[in-house]
Amino acid sequence: MYAERKKLIRYALDFEIENINTYSGYKGDLIVKITTKEKEAVIAIRKFALSIGIKEVVIKQNSNIEQFEIFCVTSDENVYDLKIKELLDEVHAEHLKTSKDVWEEGRLD
Repeated sequence: MYAERKKLIRYALDFEIENINTYSGYKGDLIVKITTKEKEAVIAIRKFALSIGIKEVVIKQNSNIEQFEIFCVTSDENVYDLKIKELLDEVHAEHLKTSKDVWEEGRLD
């Protein structure tokens, strides 16, 4: 999935973005976080990410400063998983309940 992450970063650089970060998530997933103020960039980057096989795309909005954060998640096959899959699925489901994705809520302002 490293190739997909590189493609995504190169694609995002064509837009007016504030910041790009890459890091590992708590489950061993690799995350690309893109910060922008442009709604059009959010829509285009999300569509591109899903088209190249990114596992999950989550969009957060900070309405106080009119800023969007796009989290693109890919799996890292080189990470040894110490937790039971059922436990991870349960934790992920609980996270989805408490974390709000503005795209899914239909309120991309």
